[in-house]
Amino acid sequence: MKAVVIILIFLSVNITSSQSLDTLYPVKVYTQAGYKYGYINREGNITIKPQFAFARDFSEGRAFVKIVNNSSVWLCINTSNLVQFEIEAEYAFDFINGQAKMINKNDSTFFIDTLGNRCTFKAPPIDFNAKKTLIPFFDNLKWGYKLGPEVIVLPAIYEVAGEFSENLAPVFIKFNESDLPEDNCYNAFIDKQGNVLIKAELKYDDRGHLESGYFYSPGNWVNGVCRYYTSNDPNTKEVKYNRSDGKIIW
Repeated sequence: MKAVVIILIFLSVNITSSQSLDTLYPVKVYTQAGYKYGYINREGNITIKPQFAFARDFSEGRAFVKIVNNSSVWLCINTSNLVQFEIEAEYAFDFINGQAKMINKNDSTFFIDTLGNRCTFKAPPIDFNAKKTLIPFFDNLKWGYKLGPEVIVLPAIYEVAGEFSENLAPVFIKFNESDLPEDNCYNAFIDKQGNVLIKAELKYDDRGHLESGYFYSPGNWVNGVCRYYTSNDPNTKEVKYNRSDGKIIW
């Protein structure tokens, strides 16, 4: 089976994003002990070696990991791989505004602070920039972006349109007549002016089968890095990360 590789074309436009050198991203690697999770940095270098049965994203400098997959014990680590605390729960969620939601086996919910102590839920501060966020809208079988309910900023010209994060949004643009999106499939990232900053270049083999291209189920940009998948097929899809300068780091 040929490896799936996505080649990105980066168009020279500056992107402003709040980037943190200590932000890490989970990756799954095959080791002598089987598949394990570790973490890479923005350069694509492994900074926490693969050793976990499961690993969540970093948020506010911390991440929840498991040593044993079917265990209810979570470790909370920092970007230096130092354990901050242990906690028992069925599910652990990311830290937001200094607190993380946890769910017990009986489906009861509780919150903890960054030290692992139970705390009372506190509503996040009001985001006064939320009204400036462009929202996808659907019109005449195409997607575009509005500012609020009335102001059209980008006309409905996209086959598929995702949400903006760090001033970038995934879209599917019909560059050629043969370009047809699948579910959760995008082929470019645009800025708020509609400029294509990152584009997936399609590559075909000698039989005309698609070898590479497309971003499947892309996540939010986090400090200039976005995670996506190579396909919708759970048996063959791989996790990839690309950076806002167009470079694939994993």
